[in-house]
Amino acid sequence: MSQSNLPRQITVAEMAPHVHSFAPGENKVNKISAWLISWIEKSLKKGSIKDYDLLPSKGELAFHTGVSKGTIQSVFRFVEDYGLLESKQKVGTYIKCGSGKSSTEKLTSKREFAAEAIKKYLRENGFQEGDCLISIRKLSAYTGISAATIRIAIGSLVSENIVRKENNVFVINSMDFRLENIQVQTLVEKIAENMKSYITQNYHAGEKLPANMELAQKFNVSIKTIHDAIKLLSKEGILYTRRGQYGTVVVNNIEKNMQYYYERIELKLRNYIMENCEIGSRLPAIAELAKRYQVSAKTVKKALDNLAEEGYITFSRGRYGGTFVTDIPQGNEGYKWLAISREYVSDSEN
Repeated sequence: MSQSNLPRQITVAEMAPHVHSFAPGENKVNKISAWLISWIEKSLKKGSIKDYDLLPSKGELAFHTGVSKGTIQSVFRFVEDYGLLESKQKVGTYIKCGSGKSSTEKLTSKREFAAEAIKKYLRENGFQEGDCLISIRKLSAYTGISAATIRIAIGSLVSENIVRKENNVFVINSMDFRLENIQVQTLVEKIAENMKSYITQNYHAGEKLPANMELAQKFNVSIKTIHDAIKLLSKEGILYTRRGQYGTVVVNNIEKNMQYYYERIELKLRNYIMENCEIGSRLPAIAELAKRYQVSAKTVKKALDNLAEEGYITFSRGRYGGTFVTDIPQGNEGYKWLAISREYVSDSEN
């Protein structure tokens, strides 16, 4: 690769960020996200940046915008879902798409829905400029929306100059706003729905889903959005997640005894002992078993440890050592590695 084709590191000075000032209750993530999206779109149009140019680190941007690294992390996720950034471990966050906004459908957040509910309340109840807003608790009771979401929505209205804070009270700053007829469905919920359809069409019970990064690329959203969508589907019993190499699979149901790889190997070893061994027989070496079953030596060792605890094998060290059979299993229940819920697939097909 030529030097000219290498990713370029965008500097903080080039972005010219400044320390933002925030009104009481104003949402910092929303304000900085709007600034970053605007800067990226204008810079792409001018040609001063291009795809794969790397942004400064979260720490640098946090320092120069006067917020925490966590806030910048949330900003990056927001702009990733917008379709202008992508992040990769050990690489950084870079410009993703010079063509602009992601093709993924952008949906109204709960915060936006709550903000519209508050504006509707103000309009229907004859509020005027200068009137005090009722308490968050009362707004929550009136709209049926959680107090936490109402609090965030009020921060959004402060950003829009619809309300302002005076002496710990929110005051109507302007009634000059338009009501939108929106439905509350977050991007995460929409991606979860799309993933259901994708699973039904492409996967069966027992199959493992691609990595989150691959799913994020497929659905054109951030890895965090995919992670949250998988959490929703896990609660519905459609998916089951395990950390590390086990990944995300579709399940028959969410069982506490869902088996790890080493438990699958343990079943295979039980069958091997039943069919090929006598008491006193020596098992193949761990490396040989790992190659036979195409798993790591660590997985085989864990499976053997379980069999030893149950009294079927014993370990002996030294020149003539090894793993020896001490008892023969009397059979085991059939096991199938499950992933996608059969109930979900059958319901979808009907």
